[in-house]
Amino acid sequence: MKKVLISLFVLLMACSVIFATEPEKEPAVEYAGIDFTYNPTISRFNAMGQSGLADTGRLDSFFSNPANLGKDGFALSVPSVAVTVYNLNKLISDDASAETIAKITNGSASDEEITALATKYLENLGKGYNTIMKADAGLALKFGPFGLGTDIQIKLHALNEGTSVASQKVIAEFNAAETVALGLRIIDTDVLSVSAGFSGHAIYKAYFKDLGATDVVSLMSKDNIGDILLWDYPFMAGAAFTFDLGATVGLWRDQILFAVTANNINGVYNMKSYTSFGDFLNGYIDEENKVERPTTVPEAKASDDFKIKTPFALNFGFAFKPEIPLLNPTITADLVDMLDYVEELVNKTRTFRAEDLLVHLNAGAELDILNMVRVRAGVNRGYMSVGAGINLFVIGIDASYGWQEFGQELGDKPVDSFTIKFNLGFDK
Repeated sequence: MKKVLISLFVLLMACSVIFATEPEKEPAVEYAGIDFTYNPTISRFNAMGQSGLADTGRLDSFFSNPANLGKDGFALSVPSVAVTVYNLNKLISDDASAETIAKITNGSASDEEITALATKYLENLGKGYNTIMKADAGLALKFGPFGLGTDIQIKLHALNEGTSVASQKVIAEFNAAETVALGLRIIDTDVLSVSAGFSGHAIYKAYFKDLGATDVVSLMSKDNIGDILLWDYPFMAGAAFTFDLGATVGLWRDQILFAVTANNINGVYNMKSYTSFGDFLNGYIDEENKVERPTTVPEAKASDDFKIKTPFALNFGFAFKPEIPLLNPTITADLVDMLDYVEELVNKTRTFRAEDLLVHLNAGAELDILNMVRVRAGVNRGYMSVGAGINLFVIGIDASYGWQEFGQELGDKPVDSFTIKFNLGFDK
């Protein structure tokens, strides 16, 4: 038994060494401050302080801890849809902006009011990196120990290296991911359970070149916005084959759970850049069906090949699930992004201090009342989050609101976000 646990941990640590020490490759296109790692939206995870590695839902485990697929049961999502909007607090607290939002809702807002609202929102994003919104849609299936999933995500980033709204840049991102996953229960008794899992992801990623804030506001009044985006802005796209490993140990009918995960292994995207999105499309279409190129658009340049490397992550998770009927509580705590910390301890360049772990700590709690109504709260490295969900047979609705750090250090740039997720199917 001890050999099994040691073997699982050694496997994860070996992967961390192999992939973390790969030489860094400089991309030909770089947006400083943007994390290119693909992370599908998990509303429960966000509401619980971005914690729960030891106790993720079956279909949520694909990109977090695939060992949780080892739990018995069937799960199906056809589909799940989630929308997240960032930086709402400043906008709603402004009376004029709140009034314009109300007018947009009832269809009475003028073009000038909408433009003023967009300008105000861009001003609120501030300096450095920020996120505007993201939307996710996915299909997923768990049958026995196997899992299959498709995820699509559209995301809008913001990047401001100056001091005014005029220097604000907006970057559009598209992701499509296909996942194959496997989770196995190696030991399954009332006293002890041991699970291990693997998930592999084929991810296709694409970005438009950044648009200035004035370009974004100007585009809102254009009738030919489709043609402008198709031919006037450079585009880059490429793929990576990443995978995750996870191991979970449960005690006393899984009331106490410990987990270790290695995420985003081999996260290197082989990218190409294109003169425009139209040129990218024409590269995959036969001669008869190619998109017509306007005579005013310069000829396409040869594509540049480059790589974008996304970070590997080593995480540890804990969950406590006492058997209390009707309430079904869960308490979770994760130590995230631990690779550098562990390496420094091993190399003796850091002395262990418990207080240093606080910047890596996410924690949360959930009450699953009557297995229907879920109330959640959490702390993400010091920032609060709350959420709720309802499960009505094959319909699930979840919402979360919380804060997270977008700056270099805690307290530099806290950003709020609101997520609403709808799921049709059956999952925990």
